[in-house]
This record gives sequence, structure tokens and C-alpha cells, in this order.
Amino acid sequence: MKILTINVNKGGAGKTTLAHNLAEYFALDSKVLLFDFDDSANLTHRYEEFDGIKNTVIKLFDGGVDEPIKLSANLSLYAGSSQVEQLKEQLNSRRRREYLFGKWLGENYDRLESEYDYLVIDTENDEGILTVNALIATDMVLGIAEASKDSVTALGRLKKFVSEINQDFERNITLKFVANKINFAETASKDLLDALESYPEYLGYLPRRTVLANDVALVNQPFNKVDDETYAIVIGLFETIKQELDKAGEDGE
Repeated sequence: MKILTINVNKGGAGKTTLAHNLAEYFALDSKVLLFDFDDSANLTHRYEEFDGIKNTVIKLFDGGVDEPIKLSANLSLYAGSSQVEQLKEQLNSRRRREYLFGKWLGENYDRLESEYDYLVIDTENDEGILTVNALIATDMVLGIAEASKDSVTALGRLKKFVSEINQDFERNITLKFVANKINFAETASKDLLDALESYPEYLGYLPRRTVLANDVALVNQPFNKVDDETYAIVIGLFETIKQELDKAGEDGE
């Protein structure tokens, strides 16, 4: 079982879109459990408006555990919640608060490992306590940058953040980067790719296509809705990410 966390401390990069599409791709032939740590619950809303449900990430931190929402045969979800901000305030007074999610994972590891191949966590655009909990427990962090001002700076901050987590909590988290919303007709996209080519963490790019932001994940859309080039680029990158995740923590990175 491998754990992937998607994070960058910058809004609008496409973090939730990537989490959604990656999880659905993994679920084509693997069992996947999604966690929506963002108080906007945008990932959760890609599937449905789950009003009044108890199967939220809040339960993972307050001692109560409900089964996740079953989205499909291979995909389940611990939903986001509007109470995430209140949860973060409450956690500030908890001892060893950085380890609470890891503690839940440890207590449920045998069950989780028997039921899932991948856990995918969509965090908030921050370096707050829930994000720290996710990173400490993860095998790989995936940073995402769109073609806009300050994107490379945001990835640099993420690299520093992950390095500090590794040092402070004696972890060995793998860090990888992807570019998003790339349009080769625009200077901003070309500049971003030129900058990322110098980073060993860089894996590839996603083209700017509306099909990627659709509520229906790319792999579940009719083939006549997706051009062959876009599909090949996206699926090729997703397979690369999957391969990097599979070896994360096992090759000394």
C-alpha cells in the first residue's frame, strides 16, 4: 500500500483536479481510498453533494471511525467537511498533534493494507496542521504548478517544506513536480517548463484542456470527447507518477 499526498501552497494550480483524475486512473486496476482534507470539499463535490454524512475526515482525528463512502468497485472516499477549520483550531491544543493521522493509519493499517493499494490525499493550499499530518504519513508528495506568476516559487517553498518535514520527523518522503494547464502557444507555459526542466523532481506536464477539469474524470469520459494527443500525454504522465509512487521509500530517494 502506497500513500500519495498532493499539495502546493498556492491556489488555482489544479491540485484537486489532479487528485480526482489520478485516483480514477489508479482505480482502473487497483483499490484506492481518497481523503479530502480541504475545507472547500471540492474533491468530494466532484462526486456528489453529501449532506449530513458522517464519513468525513473529521472522524479520523476525533476518535470516531466510520466506513468511507463507496464511490465505485475500486474507489472509496473519506469526504471533506466544512468543519475542517474548527478541527484545525481544536488540534492546536492536542499533544503530538502532528501524528494524529499517522496514529489512525497505524491503528487501521492491517485492514487498510488488505483493502487498498493506494491512499490519495488532497490537502489544502497551505502548510497547516492537517497538511503536516498528511505529509508525515505519506510516501510521496506531488507538487503541481500552473503557468502563472509565482508558481515556481511555490514549488520551491514546497521543496523546503518537505525537506523540513523529513528532517524534523525523521522521514524519507519522495517529492515530485508536475506542470499543469500548459499551452505551448503562450510564453508563460514555455517559461514554466524551461524553469522546471532544471528540477530533478519534475516528471512532466498536463495540457490545458477543459476535459481535465470535468466532474467526470478523464479515464471515464467517452473517447470521442478526448483527443488522442491529450489522452496519450495525460495517461503517460499518470503512469509515470504511479511508477514513482510504487518505488517511493524503497529506493533511498
